[in-house]
Amino acid sequence: QITETTLEVTQSTKDLDVARGTVGALRRSLQTLEIDLEALRNQNAGLEAALAEAEARAGAHLAQVQLQVSAAEAELRDVRAQLQRQNEQHRELLGLKDRLEAEIATYRQLLEGDDGFRLTEGELGKGSGTGGFSWGEGIQIAPGGKFRWEG
Repeated sequence: QITETTLEVTQSTKDLDVARGTVGALRRSLQTLEIDLEALRNQNAGLEAALAEAEARAGAHLAQVQLQVSAAEAELRDVRAQLQRQNEQHRELLGLKDRLEAEIATYRQLLEGDDGFRLTEGELGKGSGTGGFSWGEGIQIAPGGKFRWEG
């Protein structure tokens, strides 16, 4: 019975030594895993910080680009308004040019005598004294270009 007990104690001691070895190996493995976990946590925190910084930079860049776009749109509106004003002025000037050309043609016809009236050198001095011209036949051209018949 002592031998049996001794064998059991010896076997239990061996089992205990194996269990202690297994527990030691598991503790070392647990420590390694805890170290790896802490390293991964630190890496994750670093990546999250880098992501937050990148998002902040991207947000700032986006805001800057939006300001530039807004400024370009405002400038485009100003240029379009200026072009519209210039087009209106151009149309007005073309209308004025057409009216002046018609008036010049009328004066030219009158001076060349196409309507049966001829301005002579002696008649240039005649008139109201206000810079207008008159013909002996009763037609007068006032300085504003208005015709008047005195008959």
